[in-house]
Amino acid sequence: MIERIRREIIEKGLIAPGEKVLAALSGGADSTALLLVLCALREKFGFKLFAAHFNHGIRAAADEDEAFCRELCRMNGVLVFCEKQDVPQYAKENGLSLETAARLLRYEFLFRVKNSVGADMLATAHHANDSAESVLMHIIRGSGLSGLAGIREKAELSFDFGNGRESCLLIRPLLGCKKADIIAFLNEKAQPYRTDETNFSADAARNYLRLNIIPGIEENLNGAFTDNLLRLSQIVREDDEYLLTLAKDALEDARLEGGFDREKLSALPAPVLKRCLRLALDNSSTLVDVEAVHIERLIALLKMQSGAEVDIPHSRARISFSKLIIESAAGEELGLSDEEAVFPCEEGEYLTPFGRFIVSILPFSAMEKNGNVEYNYLKPEEADAFVAFMDAKKLEGSFTVRTRRPGDRFHPVNSAWRMKLKDFFISRRVDEKKRDRIPLVLSRGEIVFIPGFLVSDEVKLTAETEKVIKIQFSE
Repeated sequence: MIERIRREIIEKGLIAPGEKVLAALSGGADSTALLLVLCALREKFGFKLFAAHFNHGIRAAADEDEAFCRELCRMNGVLVFCEKQDVPQYAKENGLSLETAARLLRYEFLFRVKNSVGADMLATAHHANDSAESVLMHIIRGSGLSGLAGIREKAELSFDFGNGRESCLLIRPLLGCKKADIIAFLNEKAQPYRTDETNFSADAARNYLRLNIIPGIEENLNGAFTDNLLRLSQIVREDDEYLLTLAKDALEDARLEGGFDREKLSALPAPVLKRCLRLALDNSSTLVDVEAVHIERLIALLKMQSGAEVDIPHSRARISFSKLIIESAAGEELGLSDEEAVFPCEEGEYLTPFGRFIVSILPFSAMEKNGNVEYNYLKPEEADAFVAFMDAKKLEGSFTVRTRRPGDRFHPVNSAWRMKLKDFFISRRVDEKKRDRIPLVLSRGEIVFIPGFLVSDEVKLTAETEKVIKIQFSE
């Protein structure tokens, strides 16, 4: 088996000399075999090996599993990192299933260890039977080709843990081996391993397939059922990889700042569009728990009006005018705020929670008229929406900076009337979720400058202006 995996590593380009590999170790048969195989190959390939064991605190024997992993690594000269967390309590506090909570905490731990040792990749012990079970599970759930392609030997694993998105190369060196091969390998070496009794419970869907459905089919219908599932996944994978290439190009073509052009996406053929949406979800958050029904919700969302949104596992998608925006649900929810800052109408540099403001005072003679009655810029070619020139006598002694509040109104320069701030933002096609973060500069209780846009008509420069207040904003 070691020789077979050695060839697989070379053919698939899984590990290169000098790289660092972090092996996920549970102590079960599969991960124990993975550790032994990698130990046997590390000198031949010249890579460094580490191990990580996550104690879920679920099983009564969880501490014994951890002790086994520590001893296994000690005997094989592998540095191991262990951590214990109360998964059931975490699941309860966050309204998650036990399985989902365990997966999230486990991967958060693995990413931390990977970063601490500078590992180039994470190795897991998925094998051929796992891939066959995944294919069958996806068939039952109504999967597309991507699900029928089974588990891949090499993939990018991405997670958003709430403090930024992280990615990691994931390899599965045992994917060409069946479970029977793994057990035979361990028996030949007289290597003990831990047994998780929950694997023999038919409560979980995957365990039910493993214990009942697949054995029943192989005994009564087709003894080569597992092999046929694996053959199907290989055939489908080739088609899926071609369509995925098309989808990557189409998604890049539809990319806009902060989102994607929904008209371009809507015009795509369904097989390409669905893959685009999966890629967009994976780029913005994660594909964990995402199923075909969620992709259909996104397709329906593309036809909805601006402001519509749908929740996807770990993500939220919404329409903002012509743009589809997908954000991690773990991101901070921003809303209306009472926070404000005050700085004087005097020359100086003022740092506020909303950004940096530089105030200058200029005599009107320093302004060069540009032909517009507001004289809002030194020269037309120097126009900068983050710089404002205002008539000093129309301002009071200080400026107040805050974000929008209910009832806010604004009189855009050279406009005939005041308008609701909400309507102003809509007219400028400002993303609804960004409106709450735009700083507003007020004087005498009125909005006089919106950085990135323009000044109020109430404070514009005229031929009667004697002194100019210049404000320059930067984030």
